[in-house]
Amino acid sequence: MKVILFLLFTLLTGAVAMAQSRTALDSLDKSYQQCLAARSGNLYGCVLTYYKGMDSLLQHSYQTLYARLDTARQRSLRVEQQNWEEKKAAYFDLLDARVGKMEKKTPDGLDDRMISTDNKAAYLRNRVVQLSVLSNK
Repeated sequence: MKVILFLLFTLLTGAVAMAQSRTALDSLDKSYQQCLAARSGNLYGCVLTYYKGMDSLLQHSYQTLYARLDTARQRSLRVEQQNWEEKKAAYFDLLDARVGKMEKKTPDGLDDRMISTDNKAAYLRNRVVQLSVLSNK
């Protein structure tokens, strides 16, 4: 009976964590779109705020999932996250290199940085969604 209650509690905790993560993700997306719609001048500020929020949500999602796993699955997640971090670093370096090249060719490099930062935030968002799916398993 205790085992069944423990499993039920674990499933409910996972469902609540996933719902909270999804709610936070939806809220962040909505705030970002509202900011973009409301600001005619400082769109880069909107993108930067969104990126920072997404990075924070990613860290929270990872830590929440990690805390719920047994030792073997924690190890597996840690390795997976390290691989993802390496891919992220390579992708971000590529985006930064493109911005560096474009800034020399365009009069307003801020647009290029805004697009790059938006792409970075989208990359982080995809990982948040992946972690959310993992928390269902």
